[in-house]
Amino acid sequence: MATVAAMPAQAATVVQDAGGTRGTSIFQYGPVGQSFTMVGASLTSFGFQFQTISTAQTNAALTFALLDGSTLGATVLRQVTGTPVAGAARQNFWYDFDLGSLALTDGATYTAVVSATTDRLGLVYGPAANATADGYAGGQLLTSKPAFNANSNCTKGICDANFRFTSADATGGAVPEPASWAMLLLGFGVVGATLRRARGLRVARQIV
Repeated sequence: MATVAAMPAQAATVVQDAGGTRGTSIFQYGPVGQSFTMVGASLTSFGFQFQTISTAQTNAALTFALLDGSTLGATVLRQVTGTPVAGAARQNFWYDFDLGSLALTDGATYTAVVSATTDRLGLVYGPAANATADGYAGGQLLTSKPAFNANSNCTKGICDANFRFTSADATGGAVPEPASWAMLLLGFGVVGATLRRARGLRVARQIV
């Protein structure tokens, strides 16, 4: 289920919990990704929930890419690397990739993808193996190996990764610049002075 949490400075964090705790190997089935519907106009970070698959493998960096569209072959808009600190075997944890400020289109579909050079980490996804309903209608889990869908009961297109992202300009209007605030305050001052002067004139007429 996806939730949107309001944050300061016109930002929002969208969290998608697919309702499952299964983990797919990023190295074996990668690149692995999730298509999603953008909320807001500027993406600042994107995170996945990962699972430690093999503690014997090297904790190497992951490559993250944000694609323009709903497929793994779409155009790459931004690519970064990050090294999550993996814990004990089968332990789930979150890791977010910093994207700076990437201008996107509110309501459009994009795909977040990760790839790995070792088999240490997996991507957590759901729903449970016997589920029949799709918990997130805004996208779906994507892998580069068709066999994954058959083995993981994802042939119905109902599987999704556990993911979250933070976007700016998600709600409300633009924040005024300092100069705009100054003009606004000056305007309030002029209006206040005018009202006080008009009130003074009315009082003077009543006295006369």
